[in-house]
Amino acid sequence: MNKRVLCAAMAAMALSLGAPAMARQSGDGDILQKAINKPSANWHVHGANQKTTPVKDKAIAGGGAMKVEVLAGGDKPWSVGAQQSLSGKITKGDVMLVAFWAKAESVDGGPAEATISAVRVQQAASPYDAAMQGPVKVAGDWKMYTVPGRASIDIPAGASAVALHLGSAKQTVQLGPVFVLDFGPDYDLSKLAQ
Repeated sequence: MNKRVLCAAMAAMALSLGAPAMARQSGDGDILQKAINKPSANWHVHGANQKTTPVKDKAIAGGGAMKVEVLAGGDKPWSVGAQQSLSGKITKGDVMLVAFWAKAESVDGGPAEATISAVRVQQAASPYDAAMQGPVKVAGDWKMYTVPGRASIDIPAGASAVALHLGSAKQTVQLGPVFVLDFGPDYDLSKLAQ
C-alpha cells in the first residue's frame, strides 16, 4: 500500500469515526486492525507556556480538534507537548505509521505554519525513550500528516504513547484525530514513504 492509498484509507476512516462501518482498502482488509490506539482528537496537552482550547470544525473528520497556542518557544521543544495513550504492544523492528490531522494558524501576522519538532511513539513513563520519531511542518489548511518509521525498542502493551513536541516556537496548531498503526516486522517501510 503506498502512502497516497494509505492516506485515502485513513481519511475515509476518519470520516467514519463513530460510525459502525469501517473503511476498507482492497488487499489490506480493515486498516484499523493495525491500529494500536483508539483514533480520536482527545489530546492531553502539557506545559506551562501554552493555552489549550477544544474547537468544533466541520472541515475536520470527526468535527472536533484541540487548539494549542504555544505562548513562548524555547530550546526544550518537549516543554509543550500533546499526547495520547497507546494500547498495543510495540516490538523492535515493527514498521509503524503515525498519521494525524493538523492545521496551523497565523501568529502575530506571520504565515500560518507550525513546527512539530518530534512526532514520537515513545514510552509513556520516564525515561520516555522513543521507538520511532520524525519532524513535521504544518501548513494552514487541514491535512493528514504522516510519520513512518521502524520501532527501535520494545514497549509492552499499555506502556506507550504518541507524543508531539510543540514547544520549539511561538505558534498555534490545531490537532485533529491521530492514528497509530503497527504493520509488523515484514512490511516494506518504503511503501509508507512514497
